Amino acid sequence: MSLVGTLGRIAVGVALAKGVGGMMKKGGAGGGLGGLGGLLGGALGGGSAGSQQQHPGAGGVGSNTGSAGGLGGGLGDLGALLGGKGGAAGGLGGLLESISGGASSAASGGSVDQAPVGGSLGDLLNSALQGKQIPEPAPAQEDQARILIQAMVNAAKSDGQIDQEEQQKIVAHLGDEVSDEERQFVISEMKSPLDTEGFIRSIPRGAEMQVYMMSLLGINLDSREEAQYLDTLRKGIGISEEQCNAVHEKLGVPTLYG
Repeated sequence: MSLVGTLGRIAVGVALAKGVGGMMKKGGAGGGLGGLGGLLGGALGGGSAGSQQQHPGAGGVGSNTGSAGGLGGGLGDLGALLGGKGGAAGGLGGLLESISGGASSAASGGSVDQAPVGGSLGDLLNSALQGKQIPEPAPAQEDQARILIQAMVNAAKSDGQIDQEEQQKIVAHLGDEVSDEERQFVISEMKSPLDTEGFIRSIPRGAEMQVYMMSLLGINLDSREEAQYLDTLRKGIGISEEQCNAVHEKLGVPTLYG
């Protein structure tokens, strides 16, 4: 397959096993959490749930109920978001590109090149999510997909670990088309200890917002540890509280900062 195709499968597997997909299927940013800001405020010694503004369905993402084909089929709001059908703001690929300011293929050195002939990373990702055969991604797109896979898996580990049942759900979504090398990469990432600082240092310049968004998709937003992880990640990659909240609003989930 390719790491771009694997990213699409991981996006579905992690979001369903452990991530924000569970909240989206419950109907948006509510769910009786008392506000993620309350969790974060308690962790950092300030803030309160009562000061949090909730933004279910912001930007039309959380309010879409159409189901997507391919890997996202039958998942409701999450399927529409991941698969790019039913008007969900261009799907996950469209969100990745809009959040980075355009078609992206950030190389490990931090540069952003013109989209290759085979299409941008967002185009390829949406095609993979819809079950289509995709052309060979450019090396820089594979590098970026690797970072985004790590972002989702690391976020899923932020509340302690990915337990055996969750690992099985994620691996099941990889299917038979991924190579043994790609499968082992994912399994290794799930089993390795969380190294937030090391991961932050590995993120190429220009990919920060995409990494944050994919991390948010891998989190269920129901624990202090997850709130702390997102806050640490935000500070480490140098994005503002306003930028962070904007990503949450795009996904229709609670914002971190009042």
